[in-house]
Amino acid sequence: MKRHYRTYQYGFTLIELLIYMAVSSVLTASMYQMFYTQQKSYIAQNHVAEMQQNLRSGMYLMTKDLRSVGYDPTRRASPGFVTAFPSPNDLFVINYATSRDIIAFTTDTDGSGTTEASNLERIGYRLNAANRTLERFNAANVLPGKDWEAVVDNVDAVNFVYLKQDGTLATQADEIRAVEIALLVRARHPDSKFINTTTYRNKRGTILCAACTGDHYHRRLLTTTVQARNLRDS
Repeated sequence: MKRHYRTYQYGFTLIELLIYMAVSSVLTASMYQMFYTQQKSYIAQNHVAEMQQNLRSGMYLMTKDLRSVGYDPTRRASPGFVTAFPSPNDLFVINYATSRDIIAFTTDTDGSGTTEASNLERIGYRLNAANRTLERFNAANVLPGKDWEAVVDNVDAVNFVYLKQDGTLATQADEIRAVEIALLVRARHPDSKFINTTTYRNKRGTILCAACTGDHYHRRLLTTTVQARNLRDS
């Protein structure tokens, strides 16, 4: 007598399948949330690094140029701080008694005995508040209307304090022997998990940007003092 054996095949029940799908969904959502959080953190760190690089490069440019103010190897050029440049570069006039976000000066870097626009011997810096940029005056730029060129983006404040030889405030261009610089920059995009509660001030305690607090932007402030060593009191 031949015996027949019945084989059984087991699969997932509907309840087991639903449980599996629910657990898988939770795990997938958790992994996505972790990836999304890490991605946001990575992007925020990149923005902070970019901001710090902008800050350092902007301050480096200004301090490097300011250290050259008044360089006059022939003693014929009479360079120094100025309120304006000669025509056709007379596009602004600075009142050093009231202006705090613009500066201009000349230098005779090639020793020709004159300060020439074509040799970048007429230099200026200013804040373009509308564009949030630090701009450098470049009279040698051949593009029409491009004498001021952006050198740093995402700038909230540029502040200059002009000082006499004795450290008191200078109100005239020919009195300036040192400049205190404060440069405030912010990250390109806000960070929703960050609230900025810092009040930014220059070395004298003056608030640089009253609106730069209570928002979600990372910011960095750098200050320094540059001595105009090439200028001598008569």
